[in-house]
Amino acid sequence: MTKTGPPPGVSASLLKRMAELGLIREPTHYRLVPGPGAVLDVGCGQNKWPGAVGLDISPDTAADVVADLNEFPYPLEDGRFDQILCQDVIEHVREPLRFLSELHRVAKPGARIHVRTPHFSSLLAYGDPTHEHIFSALAFRTLEHQIFPHYLNVGFRVVDVTLDFWDPLRWIGVAKLANRFPGPYETLFAFRYPAMNIRAELEVLK
Repeated sequence: MTKTGPPPGVSASLLKRMAELGLIREPTHYRLVPGPGAVLDVGCGQNKWPGAVGLDISPDTAADVVADLNEFPYPLEDGRFDQILCQDVIEHVREPLRFLSELHRVAKPGARIHVRTPHFSSLLAYGDPTHEHIFSALAFRTLEHQIFPHYLNVGFRVVDVTLDFWDPLRWIGVAKLANRFPGPYETLFAFRYPAMNIRAELEVLK
């Protein structure tokens, strides 16, 4: 049986106070949140964003559209969505750049694509045998520059890339430094002070 409640030796009141001070964050803190407009929730599972169109491979989910994300094109019309959520999805697809290109197709001009995926230094990246790829913050930033136009010939503007960390590494300032200096962090320190997730927001340029 799974135990609930605070860890041994830690009072519930202390945990509550730590949460109030922002020292402890619930998993919902890192959930992707769309802006206004029509929302597509890709890989929605059972926790589809309220009011969104859900897209998932399994009919045993809250999906409105059932489709394999590795088979193109998706059964969605061009230019339909203002906001697209991809929470813990891109690491599962075989062709991430083609996946992003397909999301670009179904997005309106100026739409926002919100992505969350495990960072390459994270245990989460290696703890699921169905993951096809792992990512760095740098990988998302390169999308803006079309370094490989023969692989991805659609336009994005990188609005934001944030590295999330587990609470203890936030307490000692690693999160602030890593997000201030992502290049040196990923090159020299990532496996010593591992990140948890990458959250990226991309603007669709058409």
